Order: sequence, then C-alpha cells, then structure tokens
Amino acid sequence: MITLDITVVNVALPQVAADLDAHLGDLQWVVNGYTLMFAALLLPAGSISDRVGRRPVFLVGVAVFTLASLVCGAAPSVGWLIAGRAIQGVGGALVLSTALALIAGAFTGRARQSAIGAFSAAGGAAAAMGPLIGGLVVDGLDWRWIFYLNLPVCTLVIVGMLLRVRENADVQAAGSAGRRFDIVGTVLAVAGLLGINYGLVAGPEDGWTEAGTVASLVGGAVLIGGFVWWEWRLKDRAMFDIRLMAIPSFSGAILLSFVCRVISLGVLPYLILWLSGALGHSPLDTGLRLLAMTVPIMLVAPLSAVIQKLMPVQVVMAVGTALVGVGLFTLVGVGPGDAWTTALPGLVLMGVGGAIVFPPLMGLAVDVVAPERAGMASGMTNTFFPLGTASGVAVLGALFSARIGDGLSSAELTELGVPSAAQDGVREAVASGQFEQLAQGLPPAAREGVLEAARGALTDGLAQICLIAGVVAMVGAVVALVLIRGKDRLAVAVPEEQAAEATA
Repeated sequence: MITLDITVVNVALPQVAADLDAHLGDLQWVVNGYTLMFAALLLPAGSISDRVGRRPVFLVGVAVFTLASLVCGAAPSVGWLIAGRAIQGVGGALVLSTALALIAGAFTGRARQSAIGAFSAAGGAAAAMGPLIGGLVVDGLDWRWIFYLNLPVCTLVIVGMLLRVRENADVQAAGSAGRRFDIVGTVLAVAGLLGINYGLVAGPEDGWTEAGTVASLVGGAVLIGGFVWWEWRLKDRAMFDIRLMAIPSFSGAILLSFVCRVISLGVLPYLILWLSGALGHSPLDTGLRLLAMTVPIMLVAPLSAVIQKLMPVQVVMAVGTALVGVGLFTLVGVGPGDAWTTALPGLVLMGVGGAIVFPPLMGLAVDVVAPERAGMASGMTNTFFPLGTASGVAVLGALFSARIGDGLSSAELTELGVPSAAQDGVREAVASGQFEQLAQGLPPAAREGVLEAARGALTDGLAQICLIAGVVAMVGAVVALVLIRGKDRLAVAVPEEQAAEATA
C-alpha cells in the first residue's frame, strides 16, 4: 500500500482536476506532497524505532496512514487532498522504516534473503501495478475509492500485527540502551530533506532561478551538511552513524537506492503521459499496457534468492541495473507515429532488470550493520528511494518540458495558426498530457496540425529523458561492481552463525 500510493494517483489526476477544480501546480503537489514527507521522515522514524521498538512505531504508522487515506477520499477541495497526502507520507515513513527491520529481526541467513525478496517483490509489483489499479478504480468507481480501498486493508494489517508479530526484545534493548533521542540531528535531517525536496518539486513549476527555489535547495544542502557534521560528532550516539559510509557496500546500497528510483519511478509519469496523452489510451488501457513491465517484475522477483546463489551480489546488482538501462535506450527510438508495441521490448527489459535489482538492494544495507542498527540502516537507505523519485520526476520533468517548449516554439505555433495568447496554454497542455482538452480549445483549421506537432514534441521529450536515465542506469551498474562486496556482508553474517553454533 505504501508503495502503491506513490503511483496509483497518476492516472486519476485528470478526474481530480475536474472534480476539485485543480490546476497543474495543484496536481503536482497531490503527487509530491506524499513523497516530500515520506523522504523527510524516513531517517528519524528508523532511529525512533531502534529506541522505542519497531512494532509500536509500525502500528502508529499504519493508523496514521489509515486516517490520512480517509481524509484524502473525503477531501472537499484540492487543499484538503494535498494535506491528506502529506499526512499519508508521515504514516508511510513510519511503516516503511520499520517493516524491513522487523523482517530482518525475524529471520537469519538465507531465510532472511528470501523474506526480504518477497517483501521487495510486493513493493516492486505495487509500484508497477499502480497505474492499472488506478485505472480500474477510476473507470469502474471514482477516484476517491483509490484512497477508500486502503481502509479495510489497513485494518487487516493492524489486526495481523497485533496477533502475529512480536518485537525482538534483545535488539530493542541493544538499540536503546544508554542512548538519548537525537533532537538536533532529527531537526537538521527533516528540515534539510524537506528543503531539498521542496526545491526539486518547485523548480520545474516556479523556475530554477527563482528566489524560493534557490533558497530551498541551498538551505537544504547547508542543513544536510550541518546534519553530517553533527552526526559525526556524536559517533556511537548518532541517529545515523556516518562511519557506516566507510563500508563500501553500505555506500553502494545508498547510491543505488537513489539511482534505481530515478530510472524507474522518475521516468514512469512521462511514460504514462505518452500512453495516455500522445496515444490517447484511457486510464485502464494505460495500466494494461504497463503490464509489460509489471508481469516480468512479478515473475522474476520471486526468483531473487536463486539468482543470488548463481552470481555474486555485486554482479546481480550490475546486471539488473544495466538491463534497465538497455530498456531505456530502446525507448529512445520510439517515434511520434509509433504504436505502444514499439516500446514493448524496452518495458519488458525494465521490468526484468527492476525485478533482479530491487530484492537484494533492500537487504544490502541491513546485512552489513549490527542488528541493533537495522532500523537506522533501513531508514537511511529508504530515504533515498523517495529522494530519487522526487529528483527524477523534477529533473527529468524540467528536461521534458524544455524539450516540448523547443518543439512547440512560438514561431511554429504561430505558423500553425495558434494565437500568441494561447501558445503557453498549448505547451502546458502537451506537457501534462491533456490532449483532449487541447483539441477542444483549438480553432478547427489548426487542430490537426497542432496535435501532430504536439505528439512529436512529447515523444521527443520522452526520448530525451529515456536517454539520460539510461546513462544514469549504466553509471549505477558501474557503482554496483566497484562498491558492493560480498565480504562486507560476511562481517555481520559470520558472528550470527557463530552465535547460533554456540547456542546449539
């Protein structure tokens, strides 16, 4: 549910806009309000769970997420919807920062790898299935049911947690003994991450040189620098022990967490705009076509444990990331007159690559730290997932919009018969995939020519961001080969095995 709610909203945005009279900027915040709070609170949530217990933090997170889903579903205005989405992000951070640590505490060895693989497969499938589920709900019911359907599922999760899940008392005691909650570090981390995320979200909308955008990015970077300095001073008492970055596999896991979201969820909104806008598919039809990426994830991800037995983990990560890159490169060749099937090989490769890379990635950081630091390690790694999503959506979106602006220049639109006063509206409609509204607002004589130019501009924009994301993926593959090392995992695994032998 936590991952699903990042992507499920995308296909419902036109209906939200019509129902709540929302503008493009409002819709961007409907998507990014969730990601903003999610990214900012993951790290302190993991630290809190190491001290007060993962089970209670998880339960509070699910309860907050449930209430926020109710607010979103019943929202009378777009402001209420954005507020509900932000509160959902708070609940999501509390849940995701503890879920992986709970799993890591309940299993050891190969059983842990299998459990983390199942957890990761569910998250990957949910992210990819979001457009399909959103399309089914929007076409069959109403956009509000995207949020209402969370309520019974959340209730079952709470009941299951109360009945079946127990806290690892030894890990909790080790994590909290003699350590105070790091208030200064929490404030610096939350404020810094909020500032960076806000700047990344506001940049494409307000302009990258606007005072508010620059202040957010610079201020966020300064605060994060202050956070690093403060945590270094605290050493063993730190919310995030900076010394862990000296473990190459830990640093590699953090970098790949960022890269993998940039090349997957950072690109996904623009694939949806191409399918729904340029090709004119309905929300349900768009979701069905993205099954080309979803089905490989669901088929390959459960085999993660087997794949890791056949190859070293660094090779697994490099191969998976490189496959995503190859898939993105194939999308560069999609033209304005091509059907969606032209993208089919690329979508399949992206799904297979994602299914290979995400399961081991989720466990890398946890496997190279002591058990009492699992919540902190999980929170830090997971922080870079939404940060990568926000960065990908923002930076790739800026490039996407700029390419559309170049393709629909004032000179070309004037030649096609579009009045000067309407040209900005045309470019904005194309960038948001609103081709139906665009057609309705054009003079009949100019309609066909403008729509043809619009499809070309949007497809060119998609090709450009796929090329850049493909290059980022290949850099990620090199990072995996250089930084991730099997012996880093053994440093934690060997003492665990020795302890088990001693107990026996």
